[in-house]
Amino acid sequence: MMVILILVFTLLNECFGQIIDIGDIWEAKCPPGCSCEVQKFVDLPLHRWIKTNQDQNLSNDVKFELGLNIDHSMIPEFLKVAICVIAEEYEELLDKLPSDIQVFTILQSGLGNFEIRLQSTTFQRFTDLISLDIQGIDYNESLKKNLTIQQKKLGGIILSVDSLYPLGLNLLYLNLERVKLTSLSATKRNKANLVIKPMNTVTNDENENKQLLNNISQSIGHRLIFLSQQNNGESDDKEILPYDVYKQEMEGYKETVGLFTGLGALTHLRIYDCDLKDISWHMFDGLNSLIHLSLEKNNLKFIPEFCFYGTPNLKVLSLANNQLLTLKSVDLAGLLMLENLDLRRNNLTFLSELSFPPFPMLKIADFRENPLDSIFPSTFEIMNTTLNLYLGGEDSKLYLQKNSFLGLCHLQILYLYNLKILVLERFIFQGMPELLQLKVQGNISSIEFDAFIDLIKLIDLNLSNCHIRKISMDAFYGLQNVKRIDLSNNELEFIPPGLFGIEQQKQLREIILSQNKLTSLPIDFFKMLRIPSRQQFDFAIVRLDGNPWDCTCLMFTWNPHLVNRLRETAPRCSTPKKLKNWGVFHALRKGGLQCRTSKKKHLKKSSIGKYNYEDNIIS
Repeated sequence: MMVILILVFTLLNECFGQIIDIGDIWEAKCPPGCSCEVQKFVDLPLHRWIKTNQDQNLSNDVKFELGLNIDHSMIPEFLKVAICVIAEEYEELLDKLPSDIQVFTILQSGLGNFEIRLQSTTFQRFTDLISLDIQGIDYNESLKKNLTIQQKKLGGIILSVDSLYPLGLNLLYLNLERVKLTSLSATKRNKANLVIKPMNTVTNDENENKQLLNNISQSIGHRLIFLSQQNNGESDDKEILPYDVYKQEMEGYKETVGLFTGLGALTHLRIYDCDLKDISWHMFDGLNSLIHLSLEKNNLKFIPEFCFYGTPNLKVLSLANNQLLTLKSVDLAGLLMLENLDLRRNNLTFLSELSFPPFPMLKIADFRENPLDSIFPSTFEIMNTTLNLYLGGEDSKLYLQKNSFLGLCHLQILYLYNLKILVLERFIFQGMPELLQLKVQGNISSIEFDAFIDLIKLIDLNLSNCHIRKISMDAFYGLQNVKRIDLSNNELEFIPPGLFGIEQQKQLREIILSQNKLTSLPIDFFKMLRIPSRQQFDFAIVRLDGNPWDCTCLMFTWNPHLVNRLRETAPRCSTPKKLKNWGVFHALRKGGLQCRTSKKKHLKKSSIGKYNYEDNIIS
């Protein structure tokens, strides 16, 4: 009977090209200490990791257009998955695993005070692997903090330079967390003359540029040829470093050269918290299929010139959580297909027109949590296809200059954190005619007239948490498409008449004035939000909670259908004392405000026109 089952399993596998689990045939081969299952690709942590690395602010249509929805059609629906928790006797355990594993996760257990060295002999049986995930000990956990520096140095998972060679034909996804990367020998760091030579020569002069771009998109890479430096008497002036300094500089650099050589099929590479101190072009040379590269949470202080030129099809590059001090245009040169650049949480202090090379396909650039204090004019002019841009952080004030955003003609989303500017004027936001969403946080004393007049397509304007104290009545002039304006958590004591109005902001549907210092509103505030036609009024909401309102009879001009009246967000009286903490509309409705009607006609003529309002007297 078992023979018949095996034959049926084999026939079905050949016919349908997928693994069908019958009677736990494959899982039975799994040794103790490991978990072996047949799982769907969409259920794997691997699949979720790929999806969470895509930008959450983009729609599926835009992701498809940007190429962020990677095609996994070549991957079988069902995969053979193994997860092993390894300790000191790891070699014997791995030898007992089935050799046809397709997705393999290795987790280190124990205190991490012993060495686990993975070499080519470790993986030479697993040539069917399409995904490899290796996770070492997290020494920041409470149980491991008591280990000495020497114990930590001697322990952990060590990945030898030749360990991945057997996996070059099929490996697509590689995730390394808290793994020590080593090399067989050091690489010289002498400066060299750079010659860039395309692997395929374009013969059609008329379509040369177009053909070259097509070659790049078809995983045809470039070769980097470094010519040895000639000694023409120039070495006499070279600086001689002390041996201790030289040894320290070389330590990180020599560890990783050549580690990924031969992984030509690799599409996703993540090296997280592996204490990388240095990288070089050798490390990534020849990874022509690589689409996603993440080097997060390492100790990188600089990027060598042309470091990623060997990955011409790279679409996503993350260097977040490092210690990068500066960027030069040659550092990221050659990434002509790059769409997403993540440089969060580094030590960048300025950006200029010399910081970036051409990025003809870039859509997302994230520089949050850097101590940026200067964005020089024309910095982003070479990034003119960018859709989303994020700048600023908590550690340093962000200062902008005139024309800082010039050239961002396709930008749709701009976030600025910790912006420091005395007066927000028109010239700050010039050069972004397609901007749809603007979010600013920081310290802005006042906003001048026409400050946003160049943002003609803006839909969402968020100026919350900016310490704004003064705003011009024409500050929002020209925002004909804006639907939402958020001025919450500022220091506004006065709203100028005419600041908001349907005649100017024709699409305006939401105003948020929560958590300011407002005591009253202009008498015609709600009148200006009425559409001057017979059509039904369709304005959505005005948020007024968190202000110290002085409740008077003039509040009868407030439109209860527009103001949010939920218990948590209802506007409340601060004065007079007898109405303190009363809801404004509760005070109006229940008689807390008892106003005379004798002056209704006077108010009608002098202040309100066709509206009927009552006297501003509390009895």
